[in-house]
Amino acid sequence: MRSLISPPYLPPNSDASESGMLSRLGDLLFYTIAEGQERIALHKFTAALRATGLQTSDPRLRDCMSQMRKMVQESSSGGLLDRDLFRKCVSSNIVLLTQAFRKKFVIPDFEEFTDHVDRIFEETKERTEGKVAAYIPQLAKSDPDLWGVSLCTVDGQRHSVGQTKIPFCLQSCVKPLTYAISVSNLGTEYVHKYVGKEPSGLRYNKLSLNEEGIPHNPMVNAGAIVVSSLIKMDCNKAEKFDFVLQYLNKLAGNEYMGFSNATVFLRELT
Repeated sequence: MRSLISPPYLPPNSDASESGMLSRLGDLLFYTIAEGQERIALHKFTAALRATGLQTSDPRLRDCMSQMRKMVQESSSGGLLDRDLFRKCVSSNIVLLTQAFRKKFVIPDFEEFTDHVDRIFEETKERTEGKVAAYIPQLAKSDPDLWGVSLCTVDGQRHSVGQTKIPFCLQSCVKPLTYAISVSNLGTEYVHKYVGKEPSGLRYNKLSLNEEGIPHNPMVNAGAIVVSSLIKMDCNKAEKFDFVLQYLNKLAGNEYMGFSNATVFLRELT
């Protein structure tokens, strides 16, 4: 698997060589963005960053962006970064940033790709077929005119278009996420002692077992219930809830993640 955070291979006892290589990478990155200028404006760097698919809110770039904003505020250069200041700011993320600007991510030309996504978004936003799900009262209140698309690649390239800041309930889309949490903490072999891997051929909410006496897979309701029960089995419900919510928050890059009492919890009491 390709690493985004490990530095290039260097022979043992090569601190000086490593420092020199990282400095050269920093210089290369500076001149790539500066385009002949001696200083870089912060907004120019962030614009160039977004063109690669990386966002300033990326948790991997937290220290870099924080230091860059601080240096811009403290410098007397009118919000511009010279080569030395720029190199100090990006040093902790130089390999990730170098890969991004050298188009080494899974989608090299991210802007071209997102142009296609935006065009599809515009072509489909006028479609009005279908109905809002009404089997849960809160879902029935959803605005059918809301339409947004967000994507994130395996390298952390992100793009959003439309009304993507309005919270919505994941419902069954949380099943692969809780499955991932279980596998991450317990291992695939252990989890699949209790849940299968094959399609059932039945409705997702049919309470049925396979020939081995376990739910068919983690994506049907029976399997999802079992998978959820495996998470933090030695903890009480409150501890389990906190653990799962914090884990999901981490999976979302510390972006907003919440829980809707009205949609889920209170519904179970009625």
